Amino acid sequence: MDATKSNLTPPPEPLRSEPPEAPKKPRRCGPVSRQTRGLRGPISAEQAHAISARPIRRDSAALPVYAAMVHELRERYKISIRKWRTDMAGVAYELTYRDGRIKRLIAAPRPRSPVSAAIFLHEIGHHAIGFRRYAQRCLEEHYVWQWAFREMHARGIPVTGRVLRHYQRSMCHYVRHAHARGEHVPAELAHYAHIMA
Repeated sequence: MDATKSNLTPPPEPLRSEPPEAPKKPRRCGPVSRQTRGLRGPISAEQAHAISARPIRRDSAALPVYAAMVHELRERYKISIRKWRTDMAGVAYELTYRDGRIKRLIAAPRPRSPVSAAIFLHEIGHHAIGFRRYAQRCLEEHYVWQWAFREMHARGIPVTGRVLRHYQRSMCHYVRHAHARGEHVPAELAHYAHIMA
């Protein structure tokens, strides 16, 4: 009996099945370049005559107009909202990927008033006009503001004194930086040098 017992081999242990490895997700390539434009956001009584005579919209009455504007422009220019900011400042940027894709984004206040609408439109304007269209940054900012004002007029949004102050402060900032870098300031922006003096 002892001999029989010694010839017996223990049964093989059941095979343990390892959980299958999750398939590795393909690694997404990050952007290879990033272009950024920011509004450092305000104009003086000298430009008060430029203020629109139209009555200022009440926020509650204007919200459908602003919501429709946001939807329309996001679709037209294929722009994503990176963040709705709580302050009156904004930034526009685009990411370029190795495969040629370009992602357009902005961060801006949600349009609820003429000022927030102007800043939102200004950031959209950077994408509408293009980041590399003008060599000088101060000139780009000038034409982006003009684009934003045309959109405001077309949509019945008044260009108020507060909007104009943001515009003048922005332009003085970029003209000052152009002077500091020794760049030529275009003739259409020369009056900002006198405002700064």
